[in-house]
Amino acid sequence: MSKPSTKQKVKDVANSLLSKLVDSLDSKKDEDTPPAPPPKPSGYATPAAVDANLIQSFNALNVASPPPRPPMNDPGFIGGFHPSYVTEESGPPRPTRPNYSAPPSTMPMPFGTYPPDQQSLTMQMALYPSVNLPPRPTSNPTASKPSSSTPYLSQPSKPANGRPAALVSGSSTPSSPPAKPPATPTKPRPSKGTAGQTPTRISSPEPSTSAPSTPSGKAGQVQCSGTTKAGKQCTRFVKAAPALDQVTDEDYGELNPPLERFCFQHTKELLSPSGCYARKNGEWVEFEAWIPSYLQTETQLALRIEMERSRSQSDVDGYIYTFEIRVDDETETVKLKVGRAVNLVKRIDQWGKQCGSKEQVLRGYYPGPEAQGVDENEATLMKGRVRAGEKAPCCHRLGKLIHLELADLTATCVYLEPSWPNIAASPSTPGGKGTAKKDRCKDCGTMHKEIFEFQRWSSEGNKNKEWETIVKPVIERWGRFVSLYV
Repeated sequence: MSKPSTKQKVKDVANSLLSKLVDSLDSKKDEDTPPAPPPKPSGYATPAAVDANLIQSFNALNVASPPPRPPMNDPGFIGGFHPSYVTEESGPPRPTRPNYSAPPSTMPMPFGTYPPDQQSLTMQMALYPSVNLPPRPTSNPTASKPSSSTPYLSQPSKPANGRPAALVSGSSTPSSPPAKPPATPTKPRPSKGTAGQTPTRISSPEPSTSAPSTPSGKAGQVQCSGTTKAGKQCTRFVKAAPALDQVTDEDYGELNPPLERFCFQHTKELLSPSGCYARKNGEWVEFEAWIPSYLQTETQLALRIEMERSRSQSDVDGYIYTFEIRVDDETETVKLKVGRAVNLVKRIDQWGKQCGSKEQVLRGYYPGPEAQGVDENEATLMKGRVRAGEKAPCCHRLGKLIHLELADLTATCVYLEPSWPNIAASPSTPGGKGTAKKDRCKDCGTMHKEIFEFQRWSSEGNKNKEWETIVKPVIERWGRFVSLYV
């Protein structure tokens, strides 16, 4: 046998290496393969079979096949789905079961139809997201902030071109947004005709607590408070008398009603009655017995109105006091303050502290000492020794009546007439200096409307008797009237 050659040896070695390499790869592949699953138990059902059984079970729950849906004429796109896209469910045949009940009645489809020229809000929001629609109602609504750019919107109408029209309630035509309100309110400017007028107090529906209004007219004039035949307020304007201006107070209320002014026609009507019935006891009261004829017509009319008014439930009992304000450099006039007080002694002390730059001397008070059975000449008026007695009823009403008459006397100075008080009628023009313009008090800063300045008498019979002859009789007369009839 011949010896193998070198070439043959190399070939055999190469074949041996390739065989070992193939064997190693086959063994590694066998190691990576997972073991075979164990055998399935008997009665095991595959998932596909379970799904089929569930589908058959659910389909078997239907009592009867649903009736066919009625045809619809283009209901439109509503709620995010189209009814025509609904198809019958595909699946295995349903098992037949006996029908023991009547088939259900046909129910109308809850799909509303819209006119051809109108779209639903859902469609508008889907096609035109940029259009601002009105807020939808919620269970917990909150107050929306006012917007000046877009008004409250309603369902828009769709024109022929397919674009939504202006979303304005009750209109299909575009409209411009409302003008923006100013950031800060501005004060209205008066017109040229009323720029120089004096502002007046605005009247309210209650005449007993409001001042007569002056919506138009010249300065110093007020509207007539009378009522026309048509039941409306008179439109005439009248000029206020100086006497009434002196006692006019802007602090109106139930106890201090505003003074009413009347035109010539209503003045004539109000002055025609000779008297009135008292509210207290129903007795007839003659105006001439209480109102002097020498007073001005406006004052007489104001006194009649005060006499006829009913008693206020807020009015209280009190006193009427009179102070003399002494001023060294004023020798031709005398200033007398006539006021009311509930506590007379306390009020006397307050006036000395409130306005102490000028000396104030008590001249008298009502009801006076004679009401207590004390002789007037024996009573004292010195501060610290005054003993007030019984109070007078309705001191607010009493003070108003007294102030009206005293203001008329200081405005006309009719008491300077030689024949006064026996004068048939009031003078046409004031006879004397009259009432000077009142200024604010330098001590308290208020304007004392209850201070009346009288001309001093020069005759020997009445000299220095302004309090006893002019003021005191007025207080006592109206005090008797209030006690008897108010």
